[in-house]
Amino acid sequence: MKKSLLLCLILAAVVCGCKKYEDGPLISFRSAYSRMDGAHTLTKYTVDGVDSLSHFKDSLGTGFNFEHIENHKDMDINIWVCDIGSMAGKHSLGWVWTLTYKHTALKINSSSSESVGTGPFGNNKTPTWSILELKMDVIKMKTDYCGKTYEIELDRN
Repeated sequence: MKKSLLLCLILAAVVCGCKKYEDGPLISFRSAYSRMDGAHTLTKYTVDGVDSLSHFKDSLGTGFNFEHIENHKDMDINIWVCDIGSMAGKHSLGWVWTLTYKHTALKINSSSSESVGTGPFGNNKTPTWSILELKMDVIKMKTDYCGKTYEIELDRN
């Protein structure tokens, strides 16, 4: 009986300590890439805790579209892109990205845009975003850039 109780306690500690994302699900049967894939709308953008969504919206709009565009099986390379700023009349930004650190971070490998952008979004800016929550319907990420903390929340369309 004592061994069973001890085993249950150890198992509970391991499961609770293995949560991948700060605010995310404990277990998911979908891959991290499939949860990122698709069209999303920016619903939260803060700079050092201050709501700056209207500033972002004025610069790039609120559309984020993550998609897998190319697979090089012979080189074990997958190319994922994110088009940001899909609102009509707004400028756009493109990211080439990968998930790193056991899928707990989104690393921007390259970015391109016109000279517009805001904070870590813009021409040749390549921050790494920590993923706080990664569900099918919501993505929350944060990054530190030029001494400021940026947080975003994306809802699936």
